[in-house]
Amino acid sequence: MTEKELAQQILNNVKTGLWQKYRRPVLICLGVLILLLIVYFAWQKHAETEAKLQQATLLSSQQAKDVNVLQNLLNESKQNAQMLADFISRAQSGKVQPVTNFVVAAGSSDQAAQQVATRINQDDPTLPLEALEKTDRTIVTTVPTTEQQKIEIDKQNAQNGTTLNDQYQVQVYKNNNYRNWEWSAGYGQHGGDRYVPVEVQRNFSKDAAVSYEQHVGGHQSGFEVKYTVKIDKLFGLF
Repeated sequence: MTEKELAQQILNNVKTGLWQKYRRPVLICLGVLILLLIVYFAWQKHAETEAKLQQATLLSSQQAKDVNVLQNLLNESKQNAQMLADFISRAQSGKVQPVTNFVVAAGSSDQAAQQVATRINQDDPTLPLEALEKTDRTIVTTVPTTEQQKIEIDKQNAQNGTTLNDQYQVQVYKNNNYRNWEWSAGYGQHGGDRYVPVEVQRNFSKDAAVSYEQHVGGHQSGFEVKYTVKIDKLFGLF
């Protein structure tokens, strides 16, 4: 065997030895890197979708009360859509108040609502802070015009000789969605035992939830099961 062949054999043995020694950590690092890239791009896509859904959406008074419309146009779950439709229905009947009201001069109710939606999406500083608050969903709609109001508008238009600048009441609704599931992960330590707590929580309502937590990676595995209740005051005191 020549010196060149011997040197090549030694080099191959070194490469093989290094690969055998570091193969597992290298593959683990590559796997983690690929997973992080997948999570990053998935989160970016999710963030872009949510940003679009958080834009003010123009709906008619009837659409705003329709569960199917809210599910399809706003990508709402059936539970969130039902709660939002019920609230808007009560607001339109005067039982509760929307986030804010506007009286807008425009050629039609649709134009009035579109003006407000555009101003919200452009963060118009002249609007009330309530209308500009960042929430999961923003709905802009007009209050239905009664027959008597239509008669009054027609009279006013006849006197002014115009159909422009009618006054329309516009309502703005803000909604933060209720989440059915939550999950979390972190770092835990008990004495010299270190572990990763992984928790899954199922929310059954706004006020009650059940969660399961598994301790992973410690010398002894463990778990927790919890029932959570949300209240306004602790024992009626705070």
